Amino acid sequence: MNFKNQILFLLSAILFLAGCKEQSLSEKIEAVAEKIYPATQPGLALFISDGNDILINKGFGIANMETREKVSPDSHFRMASVSKQFTAMCILILQQQGKLDINDAALKYLPSLPSFASAITIKNLLTHTSGIADYESLIPEDQKEQVSDSDVLRLISRSDSLYFAPGTKFQYSNTGFCLLTQIVEKVSGISYPEFIRQNIFLPLGMEHSAIYRKDSLIFERAYGYHKENNQWKFADQSVTSATMGDGSVYTSLNEYRKWIQHLWEQSFPDSNSNPLLPHASVKKGLDYGYGWFIARNDDGNTVYFHSGESTGFHNIVYHDPKRKLMIVLFSNSDDDRVSKTFGQIMFLLNVKLKDVPEKESLFDFLSKIYDD
Repeated sequence: MNFKNQILFLLSAILFLAGCKEQSLSEKIEAVAEKIYPATQPGLALFISDGNDILINKGFGIANMETREKVSPDSHFRMASVSKQFTAMCILILQQQGKLDINDAALKYLPSLPSFASAITIKNLLTHTSGIADYESLIPEDQKEQVSDSDVLRLISRSDSLYFAPGTKFQYSNTGFCLLTQIVEKVSGISYPEFIRQNIFLPLGMEHSAIYRKDSLIFERAYGYHKENNQWKFADQSVTSATMGDGSVYTSLNEYRKWIQHLWEQSFPDSNSNPLLPHASVKKGLDYGYGWFIARNDDGNTVYFHSGESTGFHNIVYHDPKRKLMIVLFSNSDDDRVSKTFGQIMFLLNVKLKDVPEKESLFDFLSKIYDD
């Protein structure tokens, strides 16, 4: 073999070995997302940081199937039940301002609540321990107009009792968080969207995050879709999509991560005011704070998570303050792809939760709790 051929052989070998190099963790995560969320379908916004490293901050797929606009870290998704952590913080802010006490009876601020709800406290509403009826089950079958938070209060008057005595049991309740927004408005004297904008979004630099209101403009909005007969159908709203307290925050990866960072850095005046401490027991190994499920992983770290499910959107967020691990997935389709993606990411990051069945994804595990 002459010298020229030797050089060519060596170069070929180097290129071959470079191609065989093991994928980095970031590349493996990106490959998972790209496979599950193809470029031509409704998509996913994915952010992961671990320690001081950002592993990925990227969009996959389409945010608007009509315009073909792609998902990006600035795309704003409907948070669904991930919104509850913001609702809870609004209540805690008012408590810090001395304008209410979470141990107050909800009836003090909402006098039109039925008398059978007189024992319910604000804390019961925050922790899904109120026993109050599920408003979705009370909506008339012929309802066409979207239900508002104030409608929820009126619907409750159609029930005649609680599911259980307040504080004796955990049962996930969208109703409770719709009542909380009305307490915010009653105490603050301003609308809930304006209160959250002034007290959370603007101070944290989440300038484009917003509460959904009919005909309002959402910055870089991702629209929701549902797959039916192998076709993607526009499915952005339902009759329950206009209630604010239980699910109508719109935000993006680049803005939501500021919120989690704030939670990591914020100090709270006492344990009762800290949303990241257990305030209600859900089941063995699983607690609830204010807007957060709380558990431990195999490393012994306390971790926090919540999912969101609504027409056209599925999301899940997870964070481990000790490890400084943050995993955020926002998707604008209401299928099981976000569950599959999150499960594979947990595997790649070697994250395992105690008391959550290994064969069941965290997203599906939470879905069952919502339905119980």
